[in-house]
Amino acid sequence: MAAIIVNTYSLAYEWISSSIYFYDMRLNNYSSKSSPLSVFPNYHQSLPRNFRSVLLNIVSSPTSLALMDDFGSLLIFNPTPPGYYPSILETTSVPTITFAKTCLPGMYKDQYGIHDCILCPTGTRASVDTTTECMPCAPESLCSLGAVDELPRSVLKNTVQVIAYPKSPESTMFEEILINNMFHIGSGHCLIISPLFWSLVVAGIAILTLILIGVLHFCVLHPGSTRVKKRIQWTFKKIDMIREGELWMGGLASLSLMVLLCFAYAFSNAYLKQYPIETSSDSYFACDRSIRNAKFQTSLYSLAIPGADAEEEMFHILDGQEFTLNVDFINTLINCDVVSLKTLLGTTWSTFRWSTCDNINSTLSLSILLPVEHTSIEITLADVGIISALRIGLSGQKNEKEFYYLRELNSFQSFSKNGSILAHALPLAVSVTKVINVTVPMQGEKSNYTGIYILTYWDDLNNLFLSQDQYVKLTSTKTVLTVVITETPYYVKNVQQPIVRQAQLIFHNILFTVVCFEIFGLIFIMYKLIIEPLYHLIYRIFSSRCKRYQANNQKVNYDHKYMDTISNTESTLEQPIRHKF
Repeated sequence: MAAIIVNTYSLAYEWISSSIYFYDMRLNNYSSKSSPLSVFPNYHQSLPRNFRSVLLNIVSSPTSLALMDDFGSLLIFNPTPPGYYPSILETTSVPTITFAKTCLPGMYKDQYGIHDCILCPTGTRASVDTTTECMPCAPESLCSLGAVDELPRSVLKNTVQVIAYPKSPESTMFEEILINNMFHIGSGHCLIISPLFWSLVVAGIAILTLILIGVLHFCVLHPGSTRVKKRIQWTFKKIDMIREGELWMGGLASLSLMVLLCFAYAFSNAYLKQYPIETSSDSYFACDRSIRNAKFQTSLYSLAIPGADAEEEMFHILDGQEFTLNVDFINTLINCDVVSLKTLLGTTWSTFRWSTCDNINSTLSLSILLPVEHTSIEITLADVGIISALRIGLSGQKNEKEFYYLRELNSFQSFSKNGSILAHALPLAVSVTKVINVTVPMQGEKSNYTGIYILTYWDDLNNLFLSQDQYVKLTSTKTVLTVVITETPYYVKNVQQPIVRQAQLIFHNILFTVVCFEIFGLIFIMYKLIIEPLYHLIYRIFSSRCKRYQANNQKVNYDHKYMDTISNTESTLEQPIRHKF
């Protein structure tokens, strides 16, 4: 062990103070840049009142150390066994001699000497009963530098009540939404609920019916087939809504059209109920399950500009909400007896008391009812105990009045840094922002208003946490958390309104029905103007060719028959005439 005296001077070269740095010389990699094992004085080894901070001399023995200040006072460090450190007792006796005291929770000492205890490294812990070594923690537990207990990581859980307001869909016109969902074919769930798919299935059945009628007409000569064919045609003529009973094929097309329209009406009815988003569930009736009958608008407004009369009541309810400051000092054995509170009222700091205070499972929890909404709170822990992390938040009761609803406030934010320990001076700023959600009703004139505060924490982890090298040089004997609560000069307004209302939906469905009938009617007109004339033209050409072919065949057959007749006659004439006598 080596003890080195380090003097501090002002810019005017005035000797201000001295410190003793203890180094472990057993380390093979020791150098001038090595970190000290401990530093005296520190936050739990303070100088006696009758001892000056300027040290003139230092004398050591193999096991002890003596210090002399500029007034000649002496301080003698006696070695302590493992698990203990040299503590200094306030006394008027000369010289001042240290005595052995148990290491603080979260620290250990595994060798005999005059140096201080050491913080347990990350992933280990040391309680009151184990100060000679650090016990390993479970891999998934919270055991930061200087841990006193093994805690679940859930103690650092953040609570955020406000999420990003949704964006409006790409299309906010219901006719586009309806058409996109009616004529879309996907896979899996999208295929099952696709209107176009089932319309094509019905169209396929219609094509099979056409084939059946064709077979009955051309291939089956039984008299009963004619009656079956006419019965089928008569039935489909009766359900022909496109050509008003003119064509039996119109009945087949009408079935496919009816399937499409039924899907459109069912989709429209389900889509209408998807408002507002707070009470709607997944849209299983559509391929996109996140589809909602809602469009959104988010804006920032200055609090200096008066809002609409309907919004003023929501502002009054928000301003009347009482805040409770909740603070958790995590992984510490500090108790409530050393906690004191101050609040800034105007320009004066006034003391007051907490609402609740407990240390359960190595977490010191404070609940403080704020005297005013925007204030500064100073929490002082007059103890040198180690604190690993901090969790802070605000809470407030809900309130409801007719069309206005104030949501319960319960927001928390945790602060932790791996390999570091909480500092003794903790400046923290919290800004609150009003958020007002306006839900335009589907029917009626009055909108529903919902209000809540969102919290923004302004901090710098480099100021809130210290490394082990920084912590051994710490001299403050208390932890002071200063929380400044302010409100932003603006508020957020979110407006939610339906894309389509019932009257608009009925009109768009009627319009969609008319358009579908016109489209199918256009298909039949195209059939009348293009396909049917083309069919008759091809049929006439084919028939004329068949007739010419048949005529040629008849002529050839006649010529062959005539030639055969002539040939037979000639052969008869050429035969000799013989007479019998």
